Amino acid sequence: MPQKTDAVKKEQQEAYKSAVRILGIREHNEHELREKLKTKAYDDIIIDGVIEELKQYDYLSEARYVETFLRSRLKKGETPWFAAQKAKQRGAEAQALKLALEAAEQSFDAWAACKDILDKRDPMRLYKQDKRLWQRQMRYLQNKGYDLNIILQVMNDAENNEDE
Repeated sequence: MPQKTDAVKKEQQEAYKSAVRILGIREHNEHELREKLKTKAYDDIIIDGVIEELKQYDYLSEARYVETFLRSRLKKGETPWFAAQKAKQRGAEAQALKLALEAAEQSFDAWAACKDILDKRDPMRLYKQDKRLWQRQMRYLQNKGYDLNIILQVMNDAENNEDE
């Protein structure tokens, strides 16, 4: 019997080391980490113990994961709501997601962010001369989560600013 407990302890230590390595690369939520450890063929009981230990030492934090995830998606030009939907699909905890989304929305300026994306994608504003390009830019911005009204304001305002 003592040999079995030693084997279980050794497996738990290996799973813990593996989890710490995974978390060292980037923040993960509990769902993602659990899935990665399952692919390494660790038992569910071992995984539960590892996750509890990681939470105890604050190595695994849903709040930190959601904040990091939203920040990275916002840098890629997505709206906070759109980024939150992606985090939800990845198994982010609802309460942590709600708090991070509220914080992100307070400091988010949709018009300015949309304009920045459009300026980066088409600095020469070629979309004004080509209907297909106009539609393409609109679809791109919609796929980033921007509201159609904001997109039209930005695209029409860019036209007006160039005329001056």
